[in-house]
Amino acid sequence: MDLTFLKTPQFYNDNATKLAEQYLSKTFEEVHQSWSPFLPSIIENPNARILDLGAGSGRDVKYLAELAANTHPTENNVQIFAVEPAQELAVIGQKTTEDLNVKWLDDSLPALTKVTKQEVSFDLILLSAVWMHMNAEDQIEALNTLSKLVSTNGLIVITLRIGEFSDGRIAHVIDESKLMQQANKLNFDVILNESSVDALDRSDVTWKTLVFKWKS
Repeated sequence: MDLTFLKTPQFYNDNATKLAEQYLSKTFEEVHQSWSPFLPSIIENPNARILDLGAGSGRDVKYLAELAANTHPTENNVQIFAVEPAQELAVIGQKTTEDLNVKWLDDSLPALTKVTKQEVSFDLILLSAVWMHMNAEDQIEALNTLSKLVSTNGLIVITLRIGEFSDGRIAHVIDESKLMQQANKLNFDVILNESSVDALDRSDVTWKTLVFKWKS
């Protein structure tokens, strides 16, 4: 494993307050507009299982938990798991989602040991701005892990950051063609492949959103 990945949580711990303010300055809808049309069919299931990897300050899981509660006001069995390896950010995320049906886990890619022990099959797995923190080897292992966690009709949503960091963080190269090849080997279809501008208006950063689903 590339040791630079092990250093990543420390940056997020050291800068948790500033980063949380940045993340929470944008809404779920602004950041995830491209794939959000897939969301209603998932949330309509009162027993849906959702996993957010790299949940940060809790913006996305807060939105998802509130949406589930509003969709199922009398019988809401939607379970939402949030994983954030940077403890200082996770503390903020737990406060953000206080009194909501969100279970926080201290775990990390590519192995997701604690998530795997939950023995839950997920209808939605979200990885927003996470993939670039892993080297090529770990990216392959991570996709293998996700393939064991997603349900038969579930979706894996991965947003890829295109652009370097200027603050000392490491952005590993993302070889989209290799990612697609690995997904194909695992029997996934890509049902969305869309580029977008940066929600924070950074001119040197763009995004690519990929949505994977088991082949029919």
